[in-house]
Amino acid sequence: MSALRELGARVWCVATPDIYARFGDQAEVESAVLVSDCTDVEEILCALQREGLSPSDFDAVCSQQEFSLVATALLGAELSPIKPLTAALLRDKYLQKSRIAEADIPVAGCRIHPDLAALDSVSDQLPVVVKPILGASCANTYVARDTQEFGHAIAEFRTSGFNGPFLVEEFVTGAEHHVDGIVRDGELLFLGISRYLQNVIELRSGVLSGSIALRPVLYPSLYEKVSSLARASLAALGHRDGVFHMEVFVHGDEVTFSECAGRVGGGPIDQLVSAHFGVDLHLEWAKTMFGGPGPVTAAPSGEVHGYALLMAAGTGTVRAIPSRAEFLAQDGVVSGRPMVGVGYRVDAPTAASDVHIGEVVVRGATEDDVVKRLHEINEWFRAQVVLG
Repeated sequence: MSALRELGARVWCVATPDIYARFGDQAEVESAVLVSDCTDVEEILCALQREGLSPSDFDAVCSQQEFSLVATALLGAELSPIKPLTAALLRDKYLQKSRIAEADIPVAGCRIHPDLAALDSVSDQLPVVVKPILGASCANTYVARDTQEFGHAIAEFRTSGFNGPFLVEEFVTGAEHHVDGIVRDGELLFLGISRYLQNVIELRSGVLSGSIALRPVLYPSLYEKVSSLARASLAALGHRDGVFHMEVFVHGDEVTFSECAGRVGGGPIDQLVSAHFGVDLHLEWAKTMFGGPGPVTAAPSGEVHGYALLMAAGTGTVRAIPSRAEFLAQDGVVSGRPMVGVGYRVDAPTAASDVHIGEVVVRGATEDDVVKRLHEINEWFRAQVVLG
């Protein structure tokens, strides 16, 4: 919202009461329209009407929230840069991968199983990845390489109460990368590639989750291949205006499409892209909302940058956690912050990538330096966090 205001926009914000209670004092909006569910088109439309408002009263209807993309597209119609069909393709992983496959872009095969009972037939088709069709942040997402991991996934689904429908994907080997960029009028204006420290699916095993931004001058062949795949994928999905957060697998000379979202990447990926590539994804997204000018101005850094999501070492109530100032006092830290405060209850510290309790971006002379520093910051953070 700060990027929209920077361009002179007056902003009305649809939000849930809990989110507005946490961040409303930072929003600087004309008005907040409160709803219980930001994905419910009916509720949002009714709430707007109660405020004497209609979507047609605005110049743009937009969202940077994953779960609100379809509602925004439906409510905004011509006022939304993402149309309903494209929004559905960006949200529904089955529709998305099917469209990508139809465009002859390398992608894992997938199929839908309606419920837990239907998953029984999958046990002889391993390895696979099992996830919700409309999921995000690896929540309720499991890799099953063998019958033991498959049984664990089934048990976790039962414990969580999630009974489907499920998307079952072929397991793809290779190093996972995230690709963050800007597209305007169908033209790819910027693309930055970052390599995950570990494939995101391994998050549940307790590995450090994060990535290293890659300099184009050091990876010209990779940038050429990924740029070609990104252009073809965005065209297939009909995503012509806005930002994107894509994930791909790199195995030797092969690049395989994984997923694509029509928003800025989660965690501190926006800060990573800003520090390493010199591009403000939020500002460029805001420009797109109002038909802003191209091209994108980038100011790449001569250093290497990486980020990490900092998870709690266990469960319990947070009694102490480092402040933003304490993060910035650490060597090599570009940005960092706690994501929760004292009193927050940690119940499942590695359930998904969005349950981290801290995040950090660091810089260094080499990729190895940055990886080492990220692990050091992770150890420092865990030593400072007190759970009771």
